Amino acid sequence: MIKVNQDTSILIQDPATLPLSPLSLNAHNITFSISQISSHIYRININIPKNIVLFLKSITIELFKNDHFEGFEAQTAPQEYIEEVYKNEIDYKIKNYLLKHIVIDFIYQEILKKKIRLVNYPRLAGITSNPDKGITYLFDYSTSDLMELKEWRHFAFKSPKRKKYKDLDKQVISFIEQHCPPEKNFKKNVTVEEGDWAYFTAILLNKNSHSLKPPLMSSFWIKIKNNHLQDPFATLFIGKRMGDSFISNKFEINKSFNELDTKRYNFYITIQNLSKGKYFLIDTFKTTFKLKNIAEIHNKLMEVFSYRNDLSQRKTIIEEIFHLLLSKHRFEIPKHLVVRREEDLLRAISQQPDYHVYKAQKDFYEQVSLLAEKQLKEEIIIDHIAYHDNITVSTKDAQNYLHLFNHKRLKEFVYFKPYLQKIEDPDAPISSHILNQTIIREKTLNHIVHALTK
Repeated sequence: MIKVNQDTSILIQDPATLPLSPLSLNAHNITFSISQISSHIYRININIPKNIVLFLKSITIELFKNDHFEGFEAQTAPQEYIEEVYKNEIDYKIKNYLLKHIVIDFIYQEILKKKIRLVNYPRLAGITSNPDKGITYLFDYSTSDLMELKEWRHFAFKSPKRKKYKDLDKQVISFIEQHCPPEKNFKKNVTVEEGDWAYFTAILLNKNSHSLKPPLMSSFWIKIKNNHLQDPFATLFIGKRMGDSFISNKFEINKSFNELDTKRYNFYITIQNLSKGKYFLIDTFKTTFKLKNIAEIHNKLMEVFSYRNDLSQRKTIIEEIFHLLLSKHRFEIPKHLVVRREEDLLRAISQQPDYHVYKAQKDFYEQVSLLAEKQLKEEIIIDHIAYHDNITVSTKDAQNYLHLFNHKRLKEFVYFKPYLQKIEDPDAPISSHILNQTIIREKTLNHIVHALTK
């Protein structure tokens, strides 16, 4: 059993003195190692050092002190007694925090940095504890074979044409007029409003509002939905600006808030950036798609107004580009990887209202299998091009990506979405590092579309 150091003062600092920019997880000496299990399967080992576990354990034990213990006055029960009574609960809370706030972020940060060709997402294979070495998380992931990319920029590509109806041009003009900001200087003194996405960092604090040094910091994007009053945490963002900070114990990941739950960690929250959700921002749109003037903006928007056979011009362009890329780069996907994606697709489809209608089709499972293989091949070729062309991701890229979720028309431009987290109508903050992998794929796809259609 790991004993908690009673004096943690040398480990903590006042969060008010911290810089606004997120600190690298590498500052904590968290280790990342990979071993090969089979031809396509690898194992990741993430070790959380002992000092982090001790700090987190001391905070967690404090959360249980408010409970009533027979034979003890309020908050006088010895630490050892609390630790023994709530051993399993404390252990679960520590491991759950580390997994959701530190480990998963660290994995995706390293995957992008090391340019790992990830197929599907890493699966937790086990967790081990060692009194001297801390806690180790084991993940299994699959990878694709390295392929030799051809010079895709020179591929002959004929872009699908738009419909020539004048009414469509009027619709695009009307869209721009209705959804652009009413004031040219609206960016000044911008505050968080309903419909915005806010990028924030969360630093874990102890009962004295101090943090580990360096701080345990995680970063997320949160959607401030119109029904934000149902979410006590989202409510705290309303009216604040970039750089504003506050302390809250209402922050939860993928879990509904329960006011009766008193065993909740305190976090020092800092709003790092915003992606405005109320308006269509022309400058953001231009940057996303590398557009130069209003004519190019008009033509780009036309891609999601012009439809043939229920398929937008935008989606048709993407489908044909992938057909071209995959016809020039032929490769097979191992069956076990396809089966894994099929499981994920079936899980997602089963949540849709029309699931039983889909399932009643004779070729339902065949279509799911074809879709799984199609998705995997597209992701593999995109990842190869992204790494080969050194595509990187920034907070600005995240702003641009999330901006496209502001309107149902703009959503039609989005092709890649994160598997692990709901983004269309999120009910919890989204990990920035998980989102980054999706954004790199989306940015690479736009990079390819721009090169082949210009």
